[in-house]
Amino acid sequence: MSKFLLTNREREVFELLVQDKTTKDIAQQLFISERTVRNHIFNVMWFEIQPLRSNSMP
Repeated sequence: MSKFLLTNREREVFELLVQDKTTKDIAQQLFISERTVRNHIFNVMWFEIQPLRSNSMP
């Protein structure tokens, strides 16, 4: 069984982001604020760097 670290909304935002949509485009399409979009992007990036950080700790 696979464990998803991202919420459904974070995945939606990420999928639109990789389609080269702007934060404004994403916000309008998902009916959320641009700030919320940026928060979701931050969360996605945070999950990406966590394994790197934990591997580099002594």
